[in-house]
Amino acid sequence: MAEVKLDAVTDDLKTLSRDAKKMAREAHDDAVEKTGELSAKCVELFNSAIATAKEVPSVAAAKTKEVAASTDDYVHQNPWKAVTLSAGVGLLLGVIFSKRTVR
Repeated sequence: MAEVKLDAVTDDLKTLSRDAKKMAREAHDDAVEKTGELSAKCVELFNSAIATAKEVPSVAAAKTKEVAASTDDYVHQNPWKAVTLSAGVGLLLGVIFSKRTVR
């Protein structure tokens, strides 16, 4: 009777060992799969960031041209306001920078 119980316990331990090994393999396979998915997502995000970064100079140039055209239109429509505004900004910057160098 003790021998039967010992055989049952041995069988249970073997089954437990097989199940543990199977679970470990499945966990490993899942981890490898998730790592591959994460790696693919990282590559996709990196490529997207590079594509966006390549567009920045052209977008910046377009915005700069737009602002320059808008400024040119404003100066042509309001020349005296532009001169007064420029003189005021120049005076203000001159005062700010002259006080910094005196200290």
